[in-house]
Amino acid sequence: MSEKARFAAGLAREVAAELLAELRPACEPERCVVAGSLRREQEEVGDLEIVYVPRCTVAVPPGEMLAQVTVASTEVLDRLLKRGTIAKRENARGSITWGDLIKLGRHVATGLPVDFFTSSMPTWWNYLVCRTGPAESNIAIARAAATRGWRWAPYSEGFYDMRDPMRLHKVTSEREVFEFVGLEYKEPKDR
Repeated sequence: MSEKARFAAGLAREVAAELLAELRPACEPERCVVAGSLRREQEEVGDLEIVYVPRCTVAVPPGEMLAQVTVASTEVLDRLLKRGTIAKRENARGSITWGDLIKLGRHVATGLPVDFFTSSMPTWWNYLVCRTGPAESNIAIARAAATRGWRWAPYSEGFYDMRDPMRLHKVTSEREVFEFVGLEYKEPKDR
C-alpha cells in the first residue's frame, strides 16, 4: 500500500483561498469553510476538505410547467471543472465520486486532492465537527454519546436517543456537539 502524498499547509491555504473565492458566493453566508487537517492547523495535509451549504433557487423556467431547482454551488464546480482548475478523482476503490453530497476532486495545477462536502443548515454543526476531525476526536464523541445512551449521527442534525430513535437532540453549535456528551470543547487546532 502506497503512502498518501503530503502537501505543505501554505500551499493548501493558497488553493483553499482560490477555491473559496469562487464557491462562497454560491453558498449560504458563513457556510463555506475549510475543514480537516488544514482547519486543525497541521503543517502538512493529505487533502483539502471544504464543507459548504449551497444556495438554492426554485423557479419555473419560461415555457415550462414545473419548477426547477438550481444549486449555485453545482454551477460553480462545473465551471471549475470546465476551466481545468479542478478535475474529478478516483476514490480508494478506483471509481469516481462526484455526487450530490460528496465530490472528490483534485486541484489540477498542484495535484492537491480536494474533497467537497455538501451540508445543510440543520446538519451544519455536526458535519463541520466530523469533517474537521481528527478520527480520534470523532471516535471520542461517538463513544461518549453511547455511554450516555445516545448515538451520534454526524451527518444529521444531532444525536439520536438509543432507547427512542424518534427522539433527536439537535445541536446548534460546534461546542454543543462536544458538551452534550460531556466532553470538553477544544478548538480545532487542539483536537
